[in-house]
Amino acid sequence: MISFDDPRLTQSLAHGGRLYVGFSGGVDSLALLHMLAQSLPDSHRSSLTAIHVHHGLSPNADDWLEHCQTVCKTMGVSFLSEYVQVESSRSIEENARKARYQAFEKHLKRHDILAQGHHANDQAETLLFRLERGAGTRGMQGIPIWRSLGQGKIWRPLLSVSRQALEAYVTAQGLSWIEDESNDDSRYRRNFLRHQVLHPWQSNNSGVAQAIASSARLMQQEMSVYDRLASEALAGLQSSCGGLLLDQLPEGEEGFWLSRFVRQNGHSLTEPQLKSVLAMFFSSQEKQPCFIGEGFQLARFETTLYLLPIIAEPVSQIVTAGQWLIREHDELYSDRQVEVRGRPQGVSLCLPNGRHRPLKKWLQDQRIPLWWREQLPYVYEAGVLVAIGTLWQQPGWNGVIEWQRKSSLPWPASP
Repeated sequence: MISFDDPRLTQSLAHGGRLYVGFSGGVDSLALLHMLAQSLPDSHRSSLTAIHVHHGLSPNADDWLEHCQTVCKTMGVSFLSEYVQVESSRSIEENARKARYQAFEKHLKRHDILAQGHHANDQAETLLFRLERGAGTRGMQGIPIWRSLGQGKIWRPLLSVSRQALEAYVTAQGLSWIEDESNDDSRYRRNFLRHQVLHPWQSNNSGVAQAIASSARLMQQEMSVYDRLASEALAGLQSSCGGLLLDQLPEGEEGFWLSRFVRQNGHSLTEPQLKSVLAMFFSSQEKQPCFIGEGFQLARFETTLYLLPIIAEPVSQIVTAGQWLIREHDELYSDRQVEVRGRPQGVSLCLPNGRHRPLKKWLQDQRIPLWWREQLPYVYEAGVLVAIGTLWQQPGWNGVIEWQRKSSLPWPASP
């Protein structure tokens, strides 16, 4: 039996967190559940709960659920089951994985941990799979021991243990496990790598899975230092508004820093997307390109790149006299009742010198970033444009306007 003496586990349980085990009934999750049930002190054993996800993909799925429930009853471990619907489009494997993790996430609260039985063979398969797909250093770190999921954490304590060792343990304990027939289908790429690459390799070198897992662990340790140093360097390549200074990026490293900038903000780019973005934003500065990603967008203002939220079209709203109107990216106050509308078309503004300037030209003069031009509060009274936030006011109109922008939408200009 391996040691589960991990300070993060101890701390979470001390704060009242629950310890869940993703329990498929396979040899890995069975071994993990039994080890934890045997090793947890009595004070924390009541927090141990198995979660079984019923994907409905196998004709044996109902039997598997019943088997897992029986095992947990025998062990005296709490049991939960979740039924999920798996989309049939594209990769069923990936869709099943997403559905499974969504089911897990529903149960995780602060300080909760989901333990999973990923082992050294899984780590080796993952590295081979990613190597085949041309992964970089980040991808070649493989499966992490710890990572976040919703409010809780995922913990994989068996990554250095081979599947063969887990089978020996479970057999010695007199336990029976489930064999998912889909794991033998070599049409799935991971299964092909397992049966046609890793298994023959292990017949020649029995310790190869643990060796590959050890390499992944070393890369993870080295990457933690690398990440810290790169984060410090990235801070020096950003503007005061958090934009990436494109003209300051070292030649030949643009893709690295752009990818890291996006990832720092909680998003990611695929390799094809990264190539597209590089071509888009290192072109003529006269253009105003915009890249739309999953839940974010990238836009350039002069020589600086900004990561922005997906911005909804503004809607007309009434500002009650003497009250603040709270909008997604700003707040507006007026001493009289006015209406805030979206950006008008074909309008010219009267300037303090008495001249008129088309709105489009005025926005350019004021160096308003493209993403703010539609979001500015265009203030109307009696159907007439009388103000644009605090940036412009119709001569002769004596209303009082206060406008405060939120940090959710960067404002690099200084009009």
